[in-house]
Amino acid sequence: MKRIRLLPAFVTLLAGAITSITLYVLRVEAYIMLLILLAVLLIFYVLGVIAMKIIMDCPPKEKKEEEDGEGEVIQKEESKVKDNSK
Repeated sequence: MKRIRLLPAFVTLLAGAITSITLYVLRVEAYIMLLILLAVLLIFYVLGVIAMKIIMDCPPKEKKEEEDGEGEVIQKEESKVKDNSK
């Protein structure tokens, strides 16, 4: 769960890095570059927060069914062993 909380920051920083490099290569003026970068960072931060909330709201997969199934097999084997010893 701790890794999921870092999702908005990771998405924002990745988008900012890609945008900065792209705008630098295209030789965009510094003022325009900063305005575009600010807009991209805000948009991707909001998208990251939305993605984090969607992921955190999903219920975790239950492993109880697998454990119960294994327990039943063990119980059946024990009853067979008891029947053979009689």
